[in-house]
Amino acid sequence: MEYDFPLFRPPSEARSLIFQVTLGCSWNRCLFCASYRTKEFRVRPFEEVERDIVGMSECYPSARRVFLADGDPVAAPTDYLVRVLDLINRRFPSLERISTYAGPTNLMAKTREELEQLKERKLDLLYLGIETGNDELLKRVGKGATAGQIVDGGRKALQAGLRVSAFIILGLGGMEGSHDHAKDSARVVNGIDPQYLATLTLIPLPDARIYEERVMGHGFRLIDPAQSLQELRWFVEDLELTGCKFGTEHASNYLPITGMTLPRDKDEILRRIDKALTDVSPGTLRPEWMRGL
Repeated sequence: MEYDFPLFRPPSEARSLIFQVTLGCSWNRCLFCASYRTKEFRVRPFEEVERDIVGMSECYPSARRVFLADGDPVAAPTDYLVRVLDLINRRFPSLERISTYAGPTNLMAKTREELEQLKERKLDLLYLGIETGNDELLKRVGKGATAGQIVDGGRKALQAGLRVSAFIILGLGGMEGSHDHAKDSARVVNGIDPQYLATLTLIPLPDARIYEERVMGHGFRLIDPAQSLQELRWFVEDLELTGCKFGTEHASNYLPITGMTLPRDKDEILRRIDKALTDVSPGTLRPEWMRGL
């Protein structure tokens, strides 16, 4: 099987078989993301995907996990996805789960009944990029959805029986918008109440100055490590979740936190953040050279 690069997957899908059912991103307008700028979005012909699935099933018949790429396969027609999922289930008898990225615009377009059809075929986990819960910032970065629509989409997926792994991008509001970004993001996450939650920290590529001046403009300045920690604290202190696994282990973050569950470990998470805010000794934070993506 040959992939159409670039190809991305969440860190937790490192051991999953990956099938590209779509190429690129159907939205592809977020100012902070250049992942699929070199690709034109399209749904791959079923026959192409079928060849990939059949071929990999002959090599790895006991595979237990499958990840569907690229950026937002949920954008594909439901009847097409049903055919793909049915084939995967037939070819991998030991299959435990299928997962994929899902954008808020895609979830808005799907009915609960459509999502239930996908759940019945072992599509179990959706990786949802919330990015921010601040409506002004969502509009500014071109996310294509309001905070309310993101909540509605996430809740719809949960009501259909799917699990949601949500992401927030620290620093997306810059220095000036840091507080509002953190507080509004916590409010949206609370509104969804996902099973998994993680943060990333904005690393604009290829050049931070270009992102500040040409992309965002209007006095936008990236947060520094201390502000990143403060923003993380503002965010976590407002979280009111039920049984959510939380982590900041993504390479972009200055303070890696893993193995925590909210609300049980909320005080411990805040303690670690507060310690990092006051401890300036070397080794407290992830160095810049280790934050490359």
